[in-house]
Parts: sequence; structure tokens; C-alpha cells
Amino acid sequence: MKFEERYEVTSHAVDRNDHIRPTSLVRYMQETADHQMRDEKPSYSELFYEGKALILTRMSVQIDRQLHEYDKIRAHTWCAGSKAATLLRCYDIIRDGEAAARAYSEWGIVDHRNGTLRRADEIDMSNYSTDEPLKLDLPRRFRFPKDLEFRDMGVHRVRYSECDMNRHMNNANYLNLLWDLIPDIWDWQVTSLNTRFMKEAKMGAEIRLSMTEIDPALTGDPAAEKAYAFRTTVDGKTNVENMMGLAPVTGR
Repeated sequence: MKFEERYEVTSHAVDRNDHIRPTSLVRYMQETADHQMRDEKPSYSELFYEGKALILTRMSVQIDRQLHEYDKIRAHTWCAGSKAATLLRCYDIIRDGEAAARAYSEWGIVDHRNGTLRRADEIDMSNYSTDEPLKLDLPRRFRFPKDLEFRDMGVHRVRYSECDMNRHMNNANYLNLLWDLIPDIWDWQVTSLNTRFMKEAKMGAEIRLSMTEIDPALTGDPAAEKAYAFRTTVDGKTNVENMMGLAPVTGR
């Protein structure tokens, strides 16, 4: 059984090509998960005030059809099992009866007061909507080839407006940050996002950005005609790794 919420894509959620921005797409998914936790209990806030925080560690997003301004969509999410200190969660977004985007994610459960891991069975998830894990074309886990050479793209300082209750940069905000680095991005539409989150970036931290163009086949994305790999670091340690698949912009 999947939890459902309905939305209308806002004018602020799309780019100049009337395609949904990467950060906006993931926000619709994660907002739906927050609604599910709020309605089915325990809510995210209830867990947080018990000292438990959910930290995204991996997310694979496959975009099957572009979403546009004022599209009416149905967003689904469901828990897809757990293991040790990890909660598995999936999503899909439906427009006109067809899947527009699908995603698989893994969330670590952390005691935000001292940074220690908590076991998934410490949370009563018996009320949460559940179903089988999604199977995407994208790999759930990836590693960059060792000989990949990244180009330095400068530094971004984390702002207060980018942070969440955990007091570090919200995971969805990385996607637009990386997307903006792509040359002539207005000529391309995003077809996949595969991200590994490894180290938090607290407010005021400097995130060092780097990127390189890669063989689209590395993404596993059948729609990608171009692809980029991104790596960010904080205090010299890897913060985020991402592969982004792209296809040329075409008419609606």
C-alpha cells in the first residue's frame, strides 16, 4: 500500500524550459514522505524531539517524463523495509496515469544529540504504508572510476536558508547547486539523479565543488545522452557524490 498526496506544480518549481528543477522534484517526493509520517505516525518532528533524525545517505531518481508548470500530479511514497540503522523508502510521481518520476532512497537513523547510529527497530513503523522496493535502471550504489579527473568549480558557503532542522544543508538543495554548474544547461533536460551523501555541511561551512563529463553509460540511465559526475568536499572530506544524466531539450 502506498501513501498518496496530490499537488499542482507551481510556477516557481520550473526552469525557463518549463521543466521541473531537480531540487523541486525531490522536494515533492520528500514532502509526501513527511505528510505520510505526520498522518500515520510517528511524525518526523516526534522522532526528532526524541533525539532521532533521519539522514539521507543515497537517492536514485529516474525521470521518465518531464513535469511542467501547473501539471496536476499524484505523488506516492512507501517504506520498503529496513536493515540495521537504515530505512528504505521509495517514491513515484504520476501524471495523467503515467509515471513521470520514480525514486529509491536509503536513510540512516542517527541520534542527533551525539551523532551515534540508532537501529531501525527502535522506531515503531507498523502504521507506515509499505510496499516492495522499486527496481530502477539506475544502480542503487555506485563508485566513480579511480582515474576520473575532476575540475575545480569553486566554493559555496552554506547559508541559513539552505539548512533544515538538523542544522546542516538540506539534501535536496545540493541538486540545484550541482545542476547550475553544467555548461549551457538550458539546452539540456535532466533524466536522472543519483546521489551519495557522505558528510554533512553545517551552516557556514565551505563546500568545494568539482565536476567532470562522463560516459552516459556509467549512469545506467537509458535516456541519458550526456552525463556529468560531481564531487563536493567539506574540510577536505567527501561530502556528496552525484551522477546526473541529461538529454537534449525538445518541444513538449
